[in-house]
Amino acid sequence: MEQKLELGNCYYRPSFFNMKIDLPINLEDLNTIPEGAMGLYFHEYIHYLQDISTIYGLMNISTITFYIQSCAHYLSKNKKYTNFKVPISLENILNDGVEINYGLLNFSLRPIYIGSSINPKSSIIKDFKFKIIDSILSDGNIIQKVIISFIGDNDLYRELEFGGNHITEGMAYLCEQHNFHETLSVPSEYPYNVVEKIVELLYPQIVEEKILLIALCDISLMTYHPGLSFVRLVEFVREKQLINETTDLDNIYKEGYAFLKGNHVDFDELVDTVKVEICKNFNAEYYEDIKTWINCIFDSVKIFRREIPSFIIDLVRFGKPKDNHFFKLIHTVLGSPLVLNELGDGTISLPINFTPKGENFNPGIFLAISQILKIFYRDKPAKCELIDYCKASRQNDPKIVIDDNCFNSPWLKSKKTFLCPVGQIWHHWALKEFCPQYF
Repeated sequence: MEQKLELGNCYYRPSFFNMKIDLPINLEDLNTIPEGAMGLYFHEYIHYLQDISTIYGLMNISTITFYIQSCAHYLSKNKKYTNFKVPISLENILNDGVEINYGLLNFSLRPIYIGSSINPKSSIIKDFKFKIIDSILSDGNIIQKVIISFIGDNDLYRELEFGGNHITEGMAYLCEQHNFHETLSVPSEYPYNVVEKIVELLYPQIVEEKILLIALCDISLMTYHPGLSFVRLVEFVREKQLINETTDLDNIYKEGYAFLKGNHVDFDELVDTVKVEICKNFNAEYYEDIKTWINCIFDSVKIFRREIPSFIIDLVRFGKPKDNHFFKLIHTVLGSPLVLNELGDGTISLPINFTPKGENFNPGIFLAISQILKIFYRDKPAKCELIDYCKASRQNDPKIVIDDNCFNSPWLKSKKTFLCPVGQIWHHWALKEFCPQYF
C-alpha cells in the first residue's frame, strides 16, 4: 500500500509531501549544502515534481486519499465497532454507490499502475527481457501489463511488473546523473536502469540520449498506466522516426501527448479534483494555512504544465541547481515538500506566493496521515515513524512528549492533553474512541 521512492537511505514519500536526505546536516539553505547532498536533494525533488505535476502522481494521491478517507468515514459512522479489525478492506466497507465504485476501481488498478516494488534491489541485471500480457480484472475487463524478467544478484531469476515505480525511479536517476554523475555513486541496476534496459531492446539508437529518455518518462507519467505507456511511446517514436539530428523536444511532447492521451482526464480538471480531495482531510479553521498551501502549489503546477509542458527537462539541462536559474524559479514558485535530515530535523521552502497567516502551519501533518494509513492497512502494530521528527521538534515546542504510545499505539495519542500530529488527525477525524484490533 505505502510507497517510498528511495535512493540509499534517502527517499520521497509519494502522496504525503515529504522527503528525507539521510545526512546530519542543515538543509535550510541549498546554496551552502555539500555537492553530494545537493545531488541527493535533486533526485528526491524530481520525485516531488513527479508527484504533483503528472497524471500518474495525481491519480496516486487521489487513490490513497480515497482509501484513507473511506476508512475514516466508515469508522466514524459505525461507533459500535470501536475496536476495528485491520487491515481494513475497501471491498468490505463500501456500498454500491457509483462514485464509490469508481474510487474502488481505481484502487484495484493501482497495483498494476505502480508495478512491482523497487525492493529488493539488484546490483546487476543480466538477460533482460520484457513482454506484454493481458490481465483479466475481477469485472471481466482486460488490462495489459508489462512483465520484465532478468537474472539478478546470486543468479536469481526475477519476473516483475513494470510500472510507475520504475519510471519514476529511472527518470529521477537519469536527471540526477545528468548533473551529478561525478559526485554520486552508481546505484543498483534494478530498479534504476530498467527504463534504459527497455529502450536498449526497443530502440537502441537512442539509449544514450539521456535527456530524451527523461522526456519519454515524463510524457509516460502523464497517463494512468505509465509502464505500458512508456513501451508504446518508445515504439511510436521509433516508427514515426521522430528522432533525428534536429530533434525538437517540444514536438516530442506534443506528439507524445497526442498519441497517449486516449481517455485520460484533463490535467487541469484532475488537479482541481485532487486539491479538493486533499483539503477534505482538514475541516477545521485550524488547518486553513495547510489548505492554502496545497492550493498554492497546485495552482502553480497547472500553469507550468500548460505553458511549459517540458519544464522538468529544462530544470535538468540548465545545469546543477546552485547555478541553475530555472531550478531556482521552480523551487521559488512551487517550494519544497517537508525535508527531513538524518536527525529528524525538518525544513521546508514555501512557495513565493504563500505566507502562513498563523502559527498552526505544520506540513508534518501529512506525515501523520501517512502514519494513519499504516494503522488502517497493516496487520500488526508498529512504532510511529514520526518519533525522530517529534524528538527534533521538541527544541521548538517542549510540550511534545515521546512515550510508550509512540512505540506501540500511536492512535492513543489522541487522548492526551497535548496532541501530536497523529493525535491531532485521529481526534480531528472523530476517531478518538477507536482502536485497531490485531490478531
